[in-house]
Amino acid sequence: MNRNLFSIIAVSALIVPTLFSCKTTEANYRAAYEKTIAGREESGAVDSTIYGAQRRSMETVTLNTPDGDVEVRRQMVRITEEGGGSEEKLHRYNVVVGQFKQLFNAKSMRGRLAEGKYPSAFVIETAEPYYYVVIASYDDVSEARKALDEVRSSGNIVMREPLPFILEGIRRHRPL
Repeated sequence: MNRNLFSIIAVSALIVPTLFSCKTTEANYRAAYEKTIAGREESGAVDSTIYGAQRRSMETVTLNTPDGDVEVRRQMVRITEEGGGSEEKLHRYNVVVGQFKQLFNAKSMRGRLAEGKYPSAFVIETAEPYYYVVIASYDDVSEARKALDEVRSSGNIVMREPLPFILEGIRRHRPL
């Protein structure tokens, strides 16, 4: 009997700690992710990647509008397949609220926006590819500026710098 009791106690001693061990949480993952991103930005590691080249290739200009000057970024883009957009939806000036290296992440954000206050949101991409989530697209920079100001003041979308911004999309049809 003592031998069985000893076996039960020994097995229990091995199992009980696993029941109460530390579990990974979303907050832990988020903290580790943000630490990694901050380290990359401080070291300039992103600049040596294809995405750093992508960022460097983006031209920024200032355009005059009746409401004042507005900063616009220029880049060659195309509609992303299954990204909710079409050639008819893509105009010259686009209000960008998300930028991603992964298509899955861009589509996820677009889906959340489309279900909420931005049903016309869509995804565009560059040659690398780099994906942008667009909530509004206009032929007139003044209209794009108004939409940009509205999204900034509404607080409906959580964004970090440099978002949101206006992207002057230079259209390219497949292949890019």
